[in-house]
Amino acid sequence: MAERDPIRDELKALKEDFAKLQGDVAELVKAVRDTGGAKAHAARDSLEEELRRRRDRVRERLDEARATGRRKAAELEDEVTQHPFASLAAAFGVGFLLAKLMHFGGRH
Repeated sequence: MAERDPIRDELKALKEDFAKLQGDVAELVKAVRDTGGAKAHAARDSLEEELRRRRDRVRERLDEARATGRRKAAELEDEVTQHPFASLAAAFGVGFLLAKLMHFGGRH
């Protein structure tokens, strides 16, 4: 009868366990990669959606600002048309004050 070598049996069992462990680690790495990939994809989708929302909000506010600017420019044009001499006098006065402020601001 052939005698069993306990060291050889242990070595064989260790090799089998190691092979199984390698397979388990490979499966674990794949699962982590898949989970991480899915989370990264979800995070990217979420960030892209937030970016779209903010871009839309900025466009809306820009459109509102443009509309307000056009409306105020039209109001100013109407005011100048209705009161041309008063507008000219006001513009002259503002220019005069700015010139004086700049002149006095240059002296120290």
